[in-house]
Amino acid sequence: MNTSLLPDNEEQRIQKLKFLDLLHLGKDAELDAFSVGASFIADCPISCISVMAEDSQNIKSSIGFPLDSVKREDTICKYVIASKELLIINDTLLDERSSQNQIILEEEIRFYLGAPLLDEEGYALGTLCVADYRPKRLTLRQITALQKMGEAAAKILTDKKKIFSLTILN
Repeated sequence: MNTSLLPDNEEQRIQKLKFLDLLHLGKDAELDAFSVGASFIADCPISCISVMAEDSQNIKSSIGFPLDSVKREDTICKYVIASKELLIINDTLLDERSSQNQIILEEEIRFYLGAPLLDEEGYALGTLCVADYRPKRLTLRQITALQKMGEAAAKILTDKKKIFSLTILN
């Protein structure tokens, strides 16, 4: 893997995913509302919430995306994880990060937005992303709503460990 696309804190980020037990989490019905909402807000047929593991992107909830896992090196979300910032590609065929991407080309995806799922310490646990088969531009209102949905989805992911720990203590 290209190490320039890894966050500076990659080792700690992976440890955090292990601590939160997110690497073994299967599909999550609690996150489905966020996938549906993101798809609706962006008017996109594809929406995913995922956790980025060491070598793979594990899809925890999705609309219009049939895969459960994708090799990390084949994702566009790897750029979101590395930068910990929102990424918008209005036309994937015109952007060097996506124009030769196998999944983008095979699935004929032309628009991508990825928002990082950041925990309270700033670790990028995964992404909330939306995609479309046509190039497009979102409004500031849509982008802001998607960022807020990403923040809420990250809270759901991190709170699962807290709730589990409290349940065991009681």
